[in-house]
Amino acid sequence: MLRKLVLLLALLAMVNAVTLRKWIASHEKSCYFAWADSPGKKIAFFFAVHQGGNFDIDYEVEGPNNRQLFKGDAERQGDFVFTATQVGEYAFCFKNGLASFADKLVEFDITVEDEARPEDIAKRTKRDEVMTSVVGIASDLQQITKFMKYFRLRENRNFATVSSTESRVWWFSILESLCVVLVAVIQVYAIRALFTAKRSRL
Repeated sequence: MLRKLVLLLALLAMVNAVTLRKWIASHEKSCYFAWADSPGKKIAFFFAVHQGGNFDIDYEVEGPNNRQLFKGDAERQGDFVFTATQVGEYAFCFKNGLASFADKLVEFDITVEDEARPEDIAKRTKRDEVMTSVVGIASDLQQITKFMKYFRLRENRNFATVSSTESRVWWFSILESLCVVLVAVIQVYAIRALFTAKRSRL
């Protein structure tokens, strides 16, 4: 059991990951960077808009020498995995577009890890059962983390929808009450004017 735990911690230590949450102001561009120290590194990039506006944002991923890798406009979330073909700095940028006037809360995850080489794949066939189970556990943990992020995102969006609906219902109730009071006042004055006109005729 102790050996499994040590192997799992060693496997997780090979992965360099960071998860952040950031408010992106209206018309703001915010960039974050990851360094690939050798070709063949596998880079995973996940983001999701949790609050603000229509839950969408513009994004752009650039490699060394400002080479554009991915770009999207008004996206609610994204999940990409690509292989770094060059050594250098990779930029992950978010831009709260010119058409948006609301701040947006973005959660994103940047992971840099080693990608299996052909010789590594050959070695995998020689691994013992313990290492195979450790790899399976690590993969399951990553899937669970992704599911948790997805459900948290859905919860935030549904809560925002409920809050927006509640606010609209409240204002509609206020408007309806004012209309009822206004109609009642108009009816009182109309009836009063009717009786006043009859008295003047008599």
